[in-house]
Amino acid sequence: PLSSSSCTVVEPSQATKVQAGTPAAQVSTVRGAVHVDVLSDEQLQALWPRGDGPKALFLDYDGTLREFEPRPELAVPTPELHDLLAALNARKDLVVHIISGRNAEFLNTHFGAYNRLVLIAEHERRVAGRFQIWTPPNEARGAVTPDCEEAWKLVLLPEMEDFARQVPGTQVEEKATGLVWHYRGVADKQLGSQAASLLLQRLRRLVQERHLMQITVLPGKMTVEVSHRGLKKAQAMCRIFNEQQALPGSGKTAATDSPFAAVLVAGDGASDEPMFTSAASSFLTVKVGHEPTAARFHVDDPAQLRTLLWRIAAS
Repeated sequence: PLSSSSCTVVEPSQATKVQAGTPAAQVSTVRGAVHVDVLSDEQLQALWPRGDGPKALFLDYDGTLREFEPRPELAVPTPELHDLLAALNARKDLVVHIISGRNAEFLNTHFGAYNRLVLIAEHERRVAGRFQIWTPPNEARGAVTPDCEEAWKLVLLPEMEDFARQVPGTQVEEKATGLVWHYRGVADKQLGSQAASLLLQRLRRLVQERHLMQITVLPGKMTVEVSHRGLKKAQAMCRIFNEQQALPGSGKTAATDSPFAAVLVAGDGASDEPMFTSAASSFLTVKVGHEPTAARFHVDDPAQLRTLLWRIAAS
């Protein structure tokens, strides 16, 4: 778990992973996560105390702060979300991080006006906005190079593009750090789920056959995602904790075993689970959705998470 001296990324167990194409109705439980609606104001204050130093929020964007849309480019912030972020940005005791698989241009365009938000594009590949650039050291990235990245994409991208041509309503999104096959636009949801399961199997077989040991293939919400194992949200979170800890006058708080008086981590997908499993037990970790999770709490959808964040903004 996270600590003042070091930050170890703890991978989620297989029990928290859901196979691509599994209908929501067949996901049996969120495995012990408590719905945040049951938290009274007093219970929330125990997890999120007033005063007592800076508090950190680590928030995913797609499917967490904002509902999904049939195409990623349609999922821009709503006026209500802008109002919420403005309220959080105005709180000088809050350090809000939007940690997303979106690229730097998207985050700068939509959130650059909030001068206190930390915008982390494509997980931890670079920090967008505030003119901050950060690249993980080679050992953290598995010594991946641009040429290496291009090589594995050349192997896997054609397979994903072939599926996009075969299944109407699907598309491939190419990012600097990975590839995503979206099937939210498929009219026949059963067909989309079956195609996702088949693509997942084929990509994993290609990864094994080509010995792409640093590449991971995971199911997402109406997606199949391919990325380098060294590029993780949890690593970005750890870096921020370690940097905060190194600041003069900063110290570990007894309540959270971290440099912050309270910490909230929220996400909806497989790439968010390592943040939950790496978090201290006192953190307010929130899963958006009903899939099995290592988070302590869950909400049904982004609207309920925004309600929780409004409670925090007003506390």
